[in-house]
Amino acid sequence: MKIRATSKLLNISGIASIKDESDPCETLPGEWYAGIMSLLRPGKFAVHFLHYPTYISIFIPGKSLNKLIPLLPQKVSSYLKRNGYSKLESSFQLNTSPEIFATNSRRMLGHMNQIKYALEYHFAIAYSIEEINFEHIEDQYLKYLFGGKYKGRNYIRPRDQLDNFLIQHTIDKQ
Repeated sequence: MKIRATSKLLNISGIASIKDESDPCETLPGEWYAGIMSLLRPGKFAVHFLHYPTYISIFIPGKSLNKLIPLLPQKVSSYLKRNGYSKLESSFQLNTSPEIFATNSRRMLGHMNQIKYALEYHFAIAYSIEEINFEHIEDQYLKYLFGGKYKGRNYIRPRDQLDNFLIQHTIDKQ
């Protein structure tokens, strides 16, 4: 499992920044981009994991990548089951050992920042951190439109990407 973290998250986690200039993988298992975001409470943070090429978002409260990476496989598994994509779970190769690198895509960082700013609303209206329903927020971002140039299209949605991978997975099994 390849994870590309922001410099800020790497510094907070005490992980050395390692460059990996390889092109992102367009097929599963893909790679995860990770960035830290404030929960708008003093000292309270969450890590946003954004998967490329599916663009699914996973949010885990905490600020240390070392402590949160072991939670990622279960969170992704739960996400896929909850949204009807459990057949793709093995394709994500969640049980492989994590390789952590610095981010290499300004486009993915831009997407993460855009989501982070939109999420501030959810965090601001919550009376307490316990009231924040991360699973509900993750499910809402399954229909989120990511703008840009994507093989002749001007936008892409995580649900469309997962549907395409599910179709491909079904064809490969036959």
